[in-house]
Amino acid sequence: MEFKHIEYFVETAKHKSISKAAENLFISQQALSRCMKNLEAELSCNLFERTVKGSVLTEEGKLLYHKFSPIVERFRHTEDEVFAALSNRPQTLSFACAPFIFRILDTELLFEFEELYPNITLNRMEMPDMDIDDYIKEDSKHFALLALPENRHGMRFKHLPVLTVPLCLYVHKDDPLAQVEKVNFAQLHRKNLLMVEKKSHYHHMIGDFSSRYGVTLKKSFESSDVMQIYDLVNRGKGVFISPENSGAKMLFQNIRVIPFDDETLTYSIAFIFKDYDRLSPTVKKFMQHIIDNTKA
Repeated sequence: MEFKHIEYFVETAKHKSISKAAENLFISQQALSRCMKNLEAELSCNLFERTVKGSVLTEEGKLLYHKFSPIVERFRHTEDEVFAALSNRPQTLSFACAPFIFRILDTELLFEFEELYPNITLNRMEMPDMDIDDYIKEDSKHFALLALPENRHGMRFKHLPVLTVPLCLYVHKDDPLAQVEKVNFAQLHRKNLLMVEKKSHYHHMIGDFSSRYGVTLKKSFESSDVMQIYDLVNRGKGVFISPENSGAKMLFQNIRVIPFDDETLTYSIAFIFKDYDRLSPTVKKFMQHIIDNTKA
């Protein structure tokens, strides 16, 4: 019996809900359900009764909960003590980050974390998406912040969702699409599309949307510099698909930002890693800080 399975059991019993427990444990509902079934098989008893009101403990489940709950509580208290001890000595916390993540997330979150824990210095290493994939593969202690299309989540790495935002179309004010309230992806057929460079997962996302709508896009320019792309839109050289950026609208007076009529066209930011359990208490505290203080 693994300790994390005990932890999973206690969390499920506390919330009487597989979905809520899975959310708090940062694992999928399917994985948690499978774990509980394996635990029941190992102990040769039913721990839960599945009812319309949720997962209710059986008598055997209540017995185990009363035994296991104080153990899990002591473990978490010890984990907090370890983090407090570690955070009192100078350390550098390195993480990889896609180039324009902090055009979507608030950079202030990084400063706030360092103010809360003055002995921890954050080292943000910006690199292309595909280089981040390689960075995560190198070491189970590595982690990163990456913007991923919904349909890539879980394809290679485990992840913790941070924020999902709708995609919009950036167009020049004189473009006919600047006059519509909402734009349909099919209206981009043969439009000059400005793209983020090839080492970004952005290409997978745009390709998926194009296939879904049966649209042929005319990819006219690529760059790793998002500000350069905004500038080209501002000069009427093409259109750009991106999450909304209030700073771009303020800097470039000729840009209009039009939402898509399909609300499933979204961009998701997540922490990615190989094994959550191998991450340090400091890393977990940092990840939780970003998640808890990011508002949709």
